Amino acid sequence: MKREAITSPRMLPKEARVKALTDIEDVDGLVCAALILRRFPNAIIETGSAKGGGMKGEYDIIVDLPLEKSLETRAWIDHHLAQVQEGKSEEKVYDPTAKSAAGLLAKYLGLEERELAEIADRADSVSYLTNAPLGFEESNDPAWDVNDAVKAISSSEQFVELAKALAFEGLDGLRRKFEAEISHTRGLRRKAEGVVQIISKKVDDQGSDSLILLMPRFERRGSTVSAHIVFSLYRMGKIKASTVFYEGGCWINVRRDFGGLDAAEIAKRYGGGGHRVSAGAPIGPNKLENIKLEFERAGLKPMVVDLRKQF
Repeated sequence: MKREAITSPRMLPKEARVKALTDIEDVDGLVCAALILRRFPNAIIETGSAKGGGMKGEYDIIVDLPLEKSLETRAWIDHHLAQVQEGKSEEKVYDPTAKSAAGLLAKYLGLEERELAEIADRADSVSYLTNAPLGFEESNDPAWDVNDAVKAISSSEQFVELAKALAFEGLDGLRRKFEAEISHTRGLRRKAEGVVQIISKKVDDQGSDSLILLMPRFERRGSTVSAHIVFSLYRMGKIKASTVFYEGGCWINVRRDFGGLDAAEIAKRYGGGGHRVSAGAPIGPNKLENIKLEFERAGLKPMVVDLRKQF
């Protein structure tokens, strides 16, 4: 990649064709892409996964992703605990106390984009202003629209189109262009409601206080069905922690008021990372007993639920 004379990406002119890499799987990564496009409309957006592996090349900006050894960038921006920082970067903006990478990126680029940054903040910390919607109510937190759109896409091309809609047409444009995707996600959530009731009863019957879920192939890290099940059970006071095994990895989550477990520390032991209450690791169900033991060491009584043949 041909380098501009100016080193720092934030010093480049608006028309610069910067090359950026961001996380394809969540709201924070999508908002980061939209922010980059607002600052540099001609930017090339590429995507990677926080699960790691397979990412390589040279970039101007890498954000919301681990800085793997095979990566080189002018600026690396992130907020995850225990994040890999083995690649080369001329500038590092790293603050594990920040609510989102998008908030750090907006400040780095000198953008006054408070609404977008706060959407990423709420989504990444699971502190939405309203409960997860099952339909299209005007009172919903708009962060849900962004979340439900990004959870339904399946390719980098769709991700870039979604980022462009958010960057250039705002929330209204995103809702209009991706109504089908948002509707699909909410349909899955409605179906998950029935599973919540079944698991809730099983938790009561077995006296469990934590959950290990095995999800079907379509489910991704922290995706719609598993997230709705986990956070619904938290709100009901049924469980204190959970681990979700999905195709390609696992998602470890802890209820915010439970201090007996650190998701990031567990994930780090298995090659991953994240936050105290939410982290990921590149391990599959073959490590289920290991995770179960981690929970039991914290004084928890986990229950295993296999949903791989459902949905």
